[in-house]
Amino acid sequence: MSFYDVMAMSFGNLWRRKLRTFLTVLGVLIGTASVVAMISLAVGMKQMMMEEYSRMGSATQIRVRSSADMMSESEKTDANTLLTDSNLSMFEQMEYVQSVSPSLSFDVNLEQGKYSGYAMLVGVSREVMESQTLGKGELPAAGGGSLQLLAGNTILTSFGYSLGDEYYDYYSTGELPDIDLMRQIRQVKFYDYSAEDQTTDDETADAGQDTGYGDGGDASGDGAETDAGADAGMDAGADTGTDADTGMSGVSDPEVDNTAMFRVKITGILEGGPDDYAENSQNLLVDIDALKSYLIKNFGKANIPGQPKIKGRPLKDWVYTEFVVDVDDTDHVEEVTQAIQDMGFEAESNKELLESIQQSLQIVELTLGGIGMVAFLVAAIGIANTMMMSTYERTKEIGVMKVLGCNMKDIRKLFLMEAAGIGFIGGVVGLGFTFIVSTVLNSFAGSAEGINGNISVIPWWLALTAIAFSTLMGMLAGYFPARRAMKLSPLAAIRTE
Repeated sequence: MSFYDVMAMSFGNLWRRKLRTFLTVLGVLIGTASVVAMISLAVGMKQMMMEEYSRMGSATQIRVRSSADMMSESEKTDANTLLTDSNLSMFEQMEYVQSVSPSLSFDVNLEQGKYSGYAMLVGVSREVMESQTLGKGELPAAGGGSLQLLAGNTILTSFGYSLGDEYYDYYSTGELPDIDLMRQIRQVKFYDYSAEDQTTDDETADAGQDTGYGDGGDASGDGAETDAGADAGMDAGADTGTDADTGMSGVSDPEVDNTAMFRVKITGILEGGPDDYAENSQNLLVDIDALKSYLIKNFGKANIPGQPKIKGRPLKDWVYTEFVVDVDDTDHVEEVTQAIQDMGFEAESNKELLESIQQSLQIVELTLGGIGMVAFLVAAIGIANTMMMSTYERTKEIGVMKVLGCNMKDIRKLFLMEAAGIGFIGGVVGLGFTFIVSTVLNSFAGSAEGINGNISVIPWWLALTAIAFSTLMGMLAGYFPARRAMKLSPLAAIRTE
C-alpha cells in the first residue's frame, strides 16, 4: 500500500470511533498544554529577568575602577593604578577589547521651591549619550555655554521636603512632586564629600581664592535668574579651596558649606516610569568633554575637585571615575577581566551573575517541564490503551488483510499512523489552547503594577517541539499494539468472532 492509502485508512479508522478518539485526543491535549504552559512561564520569567539585568549593563561589558580609590593619599605614589587617559589607551589595545568608554562622576543636589533632591552627575562619551532612549525632550547639543544634561527617569523620586520633624518624599506619599525638570531645574549644587571636615592652612585658602571663577561665562540669560547663577558661581568659587596634599577642594572656613553651584539645562528625560530601574535612571548624563571644559573654566586644571595629586603635583592626564570596557564576545569576558585585575585595577562584569541566574532559571524550566510531563505520560498511556483495544477489536480485520497478502510492514504502519495521528491532533489543539491561555495571562499581567513584559512566552522552537514530541509520543505508545497486530496468526484471526 502507498503512504496515502495507509494514511487514509488510519484516519478513517479514527473517525469510525469518534468518542474514543476524542477522549484520547483530549488526554494528549491536556498533556501538551501542561508542558507548553509550564515551559512558557519559565521562558517568560527568564526573558523578564534578563531584560531587567541587561538594563544594568551588557554581559560583554567590564566595569573598571582604580584600586587606588581605597588607598590613602600617602599610598598613591604613581599614576599606574589610576584611570587616566594613558591607561585608557592601554586598555583599548588589549586583545578582544572593542572599545573603552570613560566616565566622570560627581554627587549633586537639586533644589526647587521647598523640594530638594539628589542625583549623580555623570560625564559620558557622546556615543553613550546617543545610545540612550529618550522618553521626553532631545539629546543635548554638542558644546554650549551651560551644561546640557539628560535626566534619568527616576530623578523625581529623590525629591522631598521636611515639615517639622517629618520628611516627605515619593516613597512615603506615593506622589511625585509637581516639578518640570526641563524647565524648573536650572542649577545643580556640586558636592565634594572628600573635603568635608578638613581644615586648611593659609596656602589652601589662597588657592581657594584663585579658583573663584564662578559661572560668569554663562551670565547671559534673563533677569534675576542669570544674576543669581553668576553670583552663585562666584560665591562657590570663592568658598572652595584646595588641599595641597590631596588636590581635593577644601574650605577656608569650617562654617562655609563646601559646595559649588553649576548652571545647567536639562534637555531630555530618559524613557521609563518612576519605578522602572535602569543603569542611568538616577543619573544626570552630560557630555564628558563639555564637563571637563566646564570644570577647567570654573576651577582651573590644578584645582578640580576629585582629581588627585601625586606627591603634591597635579597629573597631566584626567583621572576618571570608571572605565567601561566592551569585549567582543561573552566567552572572552572572564579572560579580559582577569588580565585587567592582574594590572592592579578593580574589574567586574555581569557575566558571572547572568550565568548564575541562567543556571537557576534552567532548573526552574526543568522542574516545570517535569511537572507537565506527568500529564503527558498519562496521555501516552491513554494512547497505548486505545491502540491496544483497537487491535483486539479488529483482530478479524487484521487476519483478512494478512490472508489477502498485505505486507506486515503496512499493518505496522497502519497502527503507528493512527497513534501518531492522535498525538499530532492533540498536540496542535493543545498548542492552540495554550496560546489562548498565554494571551489572557499576559493581558492580565500587563495591567498589573510592577510587571514589565510578558510572563508567558511561547517561542517558535517550543511550539514546533511540542507538536513533534506529541506526535512521537503517540507513535511510541502505539508501537507495542502495532507489533501485536503484526504477530497475529491469519487463520486464528479469521476464526475470531
